[in-house]
Amino acid sequence: MKKLFIVVIFAFFALTTYAQIPYFAGTAGDGNIYGYTSLKFRPSINAQESYTTFQYGITDYAAAGTDIYSYNNSVYWGFLVRGGYRFNKWYGIGLQATPSFDMGNNFEFNYLTLGLYQNGSITSDGNLFWVSNTWAGINKNADNTWNQWWYLGYYVYLKDKGGITPMLGILHDWKFENKIDVAAGFYYTYKDWNFYMWGNNFFEENPRIVIGVDFKLKTKK
Repeated sequence: MKKLFIVVIFAFFALTTYAQIPYFAGTAGDGNIYGYTSLKFRPSINAQESYTTFQYGITDYAAAGTDIYSYNNSVYWGFLVRGGYRFNKWYGIGLQATPSFDMGNNFEFNYLTLGLYQNGSITSDGNLFWVSNTWAGINKNADNTWNQWWYLGYYVYLKDKGGITPMLGILHDWKFENKIDVAAGFYYTYKDWNFYMWGNNFFEENPRIVIGVDFKLKTKK
């Protein structure tokens, strides 16, 4: 009953508040391939976004890859390097740098995204955990951005059918110049696959819905 109660509470927030998908400290692992793709849309207006990334684990603690982000008629291609290390179940840290280029403007450099990922367990079984994502966007033709995401998550084991992880948190800019977003969502895990349902701006006129999937292919035995 306790687990069911937690799931219901998180699901309620997922349907009524803001959201962004969180990123964890760990990398794909040595020789493994990680892939993620998502579609973001706002019902009733033409504002589709898509994001896809593929990353290859160079070691257990580092990865390199590429990503593509599109918004309406704009497409940006990025190249990323990422590192991460988990000291213990209570704390892990990761860093990522991604310069991105405008595919509609002679592959001109457009922006650099820097990410600091931190996460760890709160309970000894690891089911209740926290996540922190710190973002810096260095833009060529726009103001730079500095944002922070905070999350709590709870993993619910579904026996042989994987597990579901509802998450709840807040998003804000570093200077708190804009209003704080209450963030929520969940993902379903089955073997090496995760299926995401997220959203944001639910309190505004045109909310954004996010659906996504990621996977990890193990290339070494």
